[in-house]
Amino acid sequence: MNKAIIAIVIVIILAVGGWAIFGHKNSNNNSLYGNSNNNTPAATQPNNSGQQSSSTTNQPSATINIVNMMFTPSQVTIQKGQTVKWTNNDSTTHTVTDDLANTGGPNSGDVPPGTSYSFTFNNTGSFQYHCSIHPSMRGTIVVQ
Repeated sequence: MNKAIIAIVIVIILAVGGWAIFGHKNSNNNSLYGNSNNNTPAATQPNNSGQQSSSTTNQPSATINIVNMMFTPSQVTIQKGQTVKWTNNDSTTHTVTDDLANTGGPNSGDVPPGTSYSFTFNNTGSFQYHCSIHPSMRGTIVVQ
């Protein structure tokens, strides 16, 4: 009986993992919002510092995937003036929010599933950020 339960649990884990990996890849190519560049209005509005950039104007120097309630990779290093692009490949809405207000860091607002948010870092330093909806989701951008 115990072996049967373990086998069922393993099958369920593999099925969910396969859906997370392969199901989300297809959602990137077929946005529900009809935007081929995967930006929704909420993800393309400027933030307080005016440093927001659209992924169509600047090629990202670093790409971060939002999947399984994590920013992956959780830390990247870029040069001043370069752009980071976060793509939400998760099944729920997230944000990219600078830990400290008014430091010139990212503030995406809502980033729905299947959309992206890009930000150009014009200041050097270490920028810690989180998802304001899911505060345990954390990341760091080091700008040299």
